[in-house]
Amino acid sequence: MIVSVSRENLNRLVQTSLRAVSTRVTMPVLTGLLMRAEGKELTVAGTDLEMSIRVNCEANIEEEGLTVVSGRLIGDIVKNVEGESLLLRTEEKYLVIKSTSGEFRLREMLPEDFPQVTEWDQGEALKVSGNDFTRGVQQTARASSNDEKRPVLTGTLMEKDSQEGLMRLVSTDSYRLSMREIKVDGSMAAWDDSIVPSRALSEVSRICGASNVDVQLKTIGKVAVFSLDETVVSTRLIEGQFPNYKQLVPSGGKTVVNIQKEAALQAIKRAIIFGHNLRVEVGEDRLSIMAETPEVGNSSEVIPASVEGDGIVVGFNGSYLVEGIGAVDGENVLIYLEEPQKPALIKGEESDKFKYVLMPVRLR
Repeated sequence: MIVSVSRENLNRLVQTSLRAVSTRVTMPVLTGLLMRAEGKELTVAGTDLEMSIRVNCEANIEEEGLTVVSGRLIGDIVKNVEGESLLLRTEEKYLVIKSTSGEFRLREMLPEDFPQVTEWDQGEALKVSGNDFTRGVQQTARASSNDEKRPVLTGTLMEKDSQEGLMRLVSTDSYRLSMREIKVDGSMAAWDDSIVPSRALSEVSRICGASNVDVQLKTIGKVAVFSLDETVVSTRLIEGQFPNYKQLVPSGGKTVVNIQKEAALQAIKRAIIFGHNLRVEVGEDRLSIMAETPEVGNSSEVIPASVEGDGIVVGFNGSYLVEGIGAVDGENVLIYLEEPQKPALIKGEESDKFKYVLMPVRLR
């Protein structure tokens, strides 16, 4: 393999692919990146067997070939090396990287030991705006669980609505639930309703946000594949039954509170300083937020609110409340409350596209 490529492009390929490489591996080859020079393109791929990221760019290919080298080492070299262009060549079990200032030799691993990375075919697919996808993942992925003992809750349900031309993203950790609807185009048949690891969706969102491109997506067997121009992300789907989220989302509440988003966020953040479990009291035209930790102190703050219905006192986890209110689009937030022991519904004043359901906590 003999390739000339710009340092900027190679660094982008390597750093992006490294996002799929784990430090906790049982196979040494999984610490490496696969590099393939073919036609007029250089492709770099990384995988941890659960998720794979493959990126390509145009390059001057003098001799085709492929190799696998340490992802960490080539990442550090390309990020710090000087010069606008780099020459890559394989020789005697080494990948040689030549720049204007020096030469670096990396020991190769066996390419045949590198796992197969799912390819993107040019058949039917769904298409979604990059901005909508990024925002949808930002609003929902945080509600996923980190508990590997309950794998279904570490993922996001991606459920299509063929009649409405929508995709619903739903995440929950059993304490809160986030749901966002996004508009999709293309072939609905290309996607089967699936539970996609939230980690993989966050990576797609990150790449999408950095490159400002639309996302194409499809399911191939038990794998979800996302194409973003020169980048392809594939991930194994999570098997299992996702909770019946439609039963968990309240249709409304006896009490509806309309508050200014930024004022509420700042008040809640100040209250969290004194404890994560907050006492929230709804009055005629105000919302009182209180927190107390005996060995630390206490706080009490009132913010103006427009209230419909009866007054109510509810306990909430402050951090979860911040995430829910912060994820709402628009300047004002609606909070629907039924009873102190029942979940609250949080959404924007102007749109129903995003909904956040938060379970209450017991007050002392």
